[in-house]
Amino acid sequence: MGLFFVPKVQADPSKWVMSVQKADLSPFKHRNGYAPGGINVDLISRIADELGIELTFKDYTIAQGRKKFQTGELNVDCCLNKVWFPGQNDVHMFSDPIYRLIEVFVFPKGKMFPVSSTKELKDKRVAGIAGFTYPNQQDYGSRIDGNSPLEVLELLRDGKADVAVLERHAASFLMNHHKFKVEFGDPYYSVGVGVRLHRSEEHHLKKINKIIQEMKNNGFVASVIRRNIK
Repeated sequence: MGLFFVPKVQADPSKWVMSVQKADLSPFKHRNGYAPGGINVDLISRIADELGIELTFKDYTIAQGRKKFQTGELNVDCCLNKVWFPGQNDVHMFSDPIYRLIEVFVFPKGKMFPVSSTKELKDKRVAGIAGFTYPNQQDYGSRIDGNSPLEVLELLRDGKADVAVLERHAASFLMNHHKFKVEFGDPYYSVGVGVRLHRSEEHHLKKINKIIQEMKNNGFVASVIRRNIK
């Protein structure tokens, strides 16, 4: 009787490395003193676990992280949209959206004005997050950057900006925790955000999209968001 050799199934050699950012980007990405946490960390961790991929986190500034993604030192991120990375289609690809972000204008309390078009910001100091590209930002009078949503709100509080651009969940979280005297204005734009994948990891995309759909259908995505914005 002959011997039969069953070939071993090779584990996927992929290892994912993602930047958490040195700045606190709560409720999306942060370090709570023990380990990375936040909406985006929880979601990408679940996806990596489902795929059986080892996931590690590195601390970089947003600018450093963008450079390291281009070289492949970082090869995954969550949760983002290609509108923030013009001209980089040769470097990355994106999954289906996991959830939606709504960017809003934020004003000092009592100083809100309507913004139906970015043309109305031509003489205004607009605070945003360093490293992010905003639609029609060339219309701003000037752009002032903070390294985190918290720093952006501090610029507004300290009178260094007339208006800020922030994601609604992040702004609400910080307003509740730090008691900033600010208020929401008009919505700026809304985008679906998903996994940003380095081109070297393209072979995972179909499975990632399947896992995303399952997470949305079974309520996991909604539960992660609720838990992190309390």
